[in-house]
Amino acid sequence: MRQLQLDIEPQLDAKISDFSGPGWGPVIDAVRQLHAGLMNRFYIYGGAGTGKSHLLSAICDSYLDVGKSAIKVSLLELLDAPIEAISALESYDLVALDDIEAISGVPHWQKAVFHLINNNNEGGGQLVFSSRFAPIELKLELPDLQSRLTQAVSVKLPSGHSYADRQSLLHSVLERRGVHFDPQITEYLLLHGSHQTSTLLQSVDRLEKLLKGEKTKLSHATLRQIYALIDEYRPQ
Repeated sequence: MRQLQLDIEPQLDAKISDFSGPGWGPVIDAVRQLHAGLMNRFYIYGGAGTGKSHLLSAICDSYLDVGKSAIKVSLLELLDAPIEAISALESYDLVALDDIEAISGVPHWQKAVFHLINNNNEGGGQLVFSSRFAPIELKLELPDLQSRLTQAVSVKLPSGHSYADRQSLLHSVLERRGVHFDPQITEYLLLHGSHQTSTLLQSVDRLEKLLKGEKTKLSHATLRQIYALIDEYRPQ
């Protein structure tokens, strides 16, 4: 496969099975429809930290698992690249474009994405978009692109305020990774940590590294250190 002249988003550690909370039900149902070929364009949206990039990575990973080609690209990181480079994405079975709102006010990139949609569709490919805004709220200068995006199946991601969603997400991620946290840590993380999906996952990453190889009962000093780390991610 040729080298892409693009700023490709690094794949985050995420699997579809991670998003198991009740609030994620409609999202996962839509992903199943995507896999079944019942839609060719899927649009997810939600506020900062709701897990959009993690979900895109998980979707791409699920395609790779069944032998299809998939790639995730942040349009925010792509703005300085030559627009001709986007043609390299046309051969993928699935292209996930993160931060679609980044091309608002950049007409030449809007045209490039519009052509990608058309060429991808003709080739039988599928596209997933993510944004902080619903399709109808995007402020795009190219009406044809706005129309294509509003026609896509769109789902709003859960905010993370649901304890059940956070609990299910945390349990699923830890189980998949084969990691066990002391119940005191899990409880503190769920009650006092960030409610944002992406920040919760970042907390898990840092805690996993901190506790790696910890076999004995945690000391009060270690627990205080862990609680302080979790507090760092707490919304102000």
